[in-house]
Amino acid sequence: MGKKVILGVGVVIVAAVVVAIALVASRLGDIAGRIIEDYGSATTGTDVSVRSVDVEATRGRGEVKDLTIANPPGFHTDYALRIDDIELGLDLASLRKDVPIIREVLVDDAHLNAEQRGDTTNLNDIERYMSKADKTGDQSGAPEPRIIIDRFRLTNGRVTLTSELLSHPEELELGDVVVDNIGRSSGGATYGEATEAVITPILEAARTAVQARLKDAAAGAARQELEERATDKLKGLFERD
Repeated sequence: MGKKVILGVGVVIVAAVVVAIALVASRLGDIAGRIIEDYGSATTGTDVSVRSVDVEATRGRGEVKDLTIANPPGFHTDYALRIDDIELGLDLASLRKDVPIIREVLVDDAHLNAEQRGDTTNLNDIERYMSKADKTGDQSGAPEPRIIIDRFRLTNGRVTLTSELLSHPEELELGDVVVDNIGRSSGGATYGEATEAVITPILEAARTAVQARLKDAAAGAARQELEERATDKLKGLFERD
């Protein structure tokens, strides 16, 4: 599935909230929400929506509710990703500086639909779109904005796997993922670097779970086919002319 996948939008959310804080202190939630939806949709090539964004700049915290990322055309599950709650801990003193610092990003109860159709999945299609977007990128030559994330945590992650190899969708659990000190040693990571740092361990966990299940399903299908062939052969051996 590559190094980046849809959960990378979690970092986009962080970046969007920080940008919104730096721009304006009033009507912050509405502005951050629009940035998330616009930036996320442009990055993934699918519709991105959030129910609400609440940022308390004076308390150094923020919260994003009900982030949903739609599937690409041709896939039939309800969505590619849904996250009920994202909590942000902000370093207030850093928000006026060139490199804002996020103390912690907590992503709780993320649900990912991995849908296989033929030789591709919905996540592959989104990842390919994101890769093309990376290559075309910003051609202005302006310095890329940077960010520091002291800790990223993903808890209670789940993947629902829908595949032609399975008789019905199956739910797989993801282990908790913790990534520390993103951009800390280098004076800040670009948004792309931060995304990759967060996504690599999440993707590895998701890929391991999905591949293990599909491998079992393929082996089971092969065994069943062999058993059916053997049964037919035995029947032929004992049939009377």
